[in-house]
Amino acid sequence: MPARELLSAPVSERRMAPQRILELYERMWRIRVVEERIKDEYASRRIRGPVHLSIGQEAIAVGVLSPCRQADVCLSTHRNHAHYLAKGGGLTGMVHELYGLPSGSCKGYGGSMHLFDRQANVLLSSAVVAGSVPIAAGIAFALKRDGTDGVCISFVGDGGTDEGVFYETLNLAALLKLPVFFVVENNGVSTLTPLAKRQAVPDVVSKAERFGVQGMRVDGNDAVEVAAASQQILECIRRSGEPLLLEAVTYRLCAHVGPAVYTSGIGADEELLTHLEQEPLKAFKARIRSDYPELIEACAKREQAVSEEVHQVFEEAKRRFDEEAVRVGLPPPPPPPDPRRV
Repeated sequence: MPARELLSAPVSERRMAPQRILELYERMWRIRVVEERIKDEYASRRIRGPVHLSIGQEAIAVGVLSPCRQADVCLSTHRNHAHYLAKGGGLTGMVHELYGLPSGSCKGYGGSMHLFDRQANVLLSSAVVAGSVPIAAGIAFALKRDGTDGVCISFVGDGGTDEGVFYETLNLAALLKLPVFFVVENNGVSTLTPLAKRQAVPDVVSKAERFGVQGMRVDGNDAVEVAAASQQILECIRRSGEPLLLEAVTYRLCAHVGPAVYTSGIGADEELLTHLEQEPLKAFKARIRSDYPELIEACAKREQAVSEEVHQVFEEAKRRFDEEAVRVGLPPPPPPPDPRRV
């Protein structure tokens, strides 16, 4: 059945089993706790490379990747922590990589923007804008050639849709009928520039369809809606063998790079306050209180267990970093910039 007909069916019922709801919440909470801890630790300068946080965008990573299979391949961007953790990447390997340790997921050479986990099939995180998109076509070609029903899930930000290689890959994937799941995390801004000021036609889905790739748009802050759409798209790709696209509209609550909040000299406080009321974890917790009150106690226990695990991993990474710094004679980091001169 063609992808257009499969996607025309209504998205699955949004009422999920309680256990599934609990799993989605725990995965989002884990990502949020990890990234908030990165914010807190960054001032110590033990994490010396740049970090791009997904605070406010957790529902997309968790919603898209929770229905996928372990054998499905995930390719990410410079903003990759959420994708890595949602796909099942090892927390210890990720944190140690941020600290540049030999025990990190890339032996300390990749840093925040180049996470990798072969067991979880997170095979690439590229710091080049849209750099992983054409590689997704190659991996999908290999999956198809080998006779599998595996899917290559390629994440890209709305900034990546400015790049010509994004549209070239859409065309190639449609032409060769490659099993690529294009996921556009549309937070509305590329570094500081809104999408409407960068593209004359900012409708990502309609442009993808001109290249032969059907798609749908969802609320990227609603993990249940994203998960239902992702499951439908993954099933559709496996049945039709055609590429599909999901545009998830969201808002990042942090700066493009580093631990600052998005509004530091950039946006309006009123805009931030509005989006803080709609952010994924707050919205999901409200859903649980309203529709799944029996899960409130279980959520609190999961929150505590995850927070303790994350704390232990970071404390171990800090200890190892300090030991390694003494062993190799690592010079101290440069002082932070003078805020009066920024």
